[in-house]
Amino acid sequence: MANSPLKSDALLHTDAHSIAEVLPILLRKIVRLLVGTISFPALIDILKAIYVEEGQNKLERAGTKPTKSALALITGLDTRVVSTVLARNCDTTVNPEQVSPEFTLIDMWNSDSFFQDPLSGEPAVLPIEGRGRTFQTLVLRAIGRNITVKTVLDRLLKSNTIRVLEDDIPRVELVSLEYTPISNDRAQLMDITFLEASRVISAGIHNMNSKPEHRVPQQGRWTYRLPPSKYRLFRKEARELLQKQIKEGEKLLEKFEEPDKHPGQITVGIGWYQWGDHELVTKGEEK
Repeated sequence: MANSPLKSDALLHTDAHSIAEVLPILLRKIVRLLVGTISFPALIDILKAIYVEEGQNKLERAGTKPTKSALALITGLDTRVVSTVLARNCDTTVNPEQVSPEFTLIDMWNSDSFFQDPLSGEPAVLPIEGRGRTFQTLVLRAIGRNITVKTVLDRLLKSNTIRVLEDDIPRVELVSLEYTPISNDRAQLMDITFLEASRVISAGIHNMNSKPEHRVPQQGRWTYRLPPSKYRLFRKEARELLQKQIKEGEKLLEKFEEPDKHPGQITVGIGWYQWGDHELVTKGEEK
């Protein structure tokens, strides 16, 4: 018997409630990695492009023409926003100066003649405070009134982008155009983290769209009853177990892979990780 409208509405409400509960858990981890490295407006621009592109793909898979109106309905975006994104071919590229306010400030310092040395054409050494050609004015024009000069100074000093000259009038010098809010090591780990997370989600999407006999392994095991005193021992033995399985997985991949790269080959893989309340480990004791 077909579902009644009331039953269908209840199921829809249950689905929406489930997503609303789980999504913040995933997004919080993503934001924890992103905050301080990419601005919210830049992230929104990327999400808009991805939403429209994935909306197109979903409509086409369903045999529906991806009109602007249909895309606006499925994404929740205004048709004018959809038109803008489509005009850019759903491009997710973001210019460095758009990534964060710090990038915008450095770009203005380097390219705006008002903040350049008139003789050399290089970014001028600026007095920190005051009107006119000062760092305070640069912050005001590049970032706005809501962010204090000290906050910006501290961020740029921490990344070794600027140097403060303690003269009679404190001045600030731009020493590097390469603003790096995170270390190279952290950037590499961030890339790996997002890549592995995308693979786990890919497995989930595949399983949701496949018959049970065609689904791939996507499971986890955990306990809520681990005493903190045994966390280090568990982590040690878990690492040894995973290292053994990783070697076995490498042999399996080598067994099936062809010796040379050819068109038509596909990518497959296996993943291993151990997770938990890592904050239990005292800072500086991570091994």
